[in-house]
Amino acid sequence: MLLDVIIFSFIVALLRGGRLREIPVFHKVVFLGSSIVLQLCSAFLPGWSGVLVSLAYVGTLLFFMFNREHEDIRIFMVGWFMNALAIWLNGGKMPIDLEQAKKLPYSLDAVINGTDFKHSVLTEVTRVPFFADIIYMPYPIPRVISLGDVFIMIGAFLLIQRIMNKPISLVHLREGKNYATKN
Repeated sequence: MLLDVIIFSFIVALLRGGRLREIPVFHKVVFLGSSIVLQLCSAFLPGWSGVLVSLAYVGTLLFFMFNREHEDIRIFMVGWFMNALAIWLNGGKMPIDLEQAKKLPYSLDAVINGTDFKHSVLTEVTRVPFFADIIYMPYPIPRVISLGDVFIMIGAFLLIQRIMNKPISLVHLREGKNYATKN
């Protein structure tokens, strides 16, 4: 989902004069790694996907909690919380608006018949439907995203700017401070 955002973020950082000098120190990366593995396993074990995705979200939360001193991680956390709430309150799967999803260039049969490992159909009984995948995004990769995904994309963009040594601090912008690093 984030590949296009990551590529765009690196291009913007390079255009801003950014260079990969030193990667910020992240703590407890093992939690993030285990989350990725659990998400991958959920694709191969659809009967367990709800449990595996939920455990993956717990691992991601732990990673975020140990790294919350980074402003961009806190933005990720907002998106994570929105998505986690939608997933946890709806049986371990992210509800998706079928009307928006019908615009996608691939089959929705697995979502409709309930065998999709990641999504379920958004219905009138869906809890927190405003956190579900309801926003159609046609470009650059067609997809239906959630409000939480928007925050995650913003967090990814800001994190890559930081990694490329060209941080954008929303806190300092609000305060009108010069936060740029000295070369």
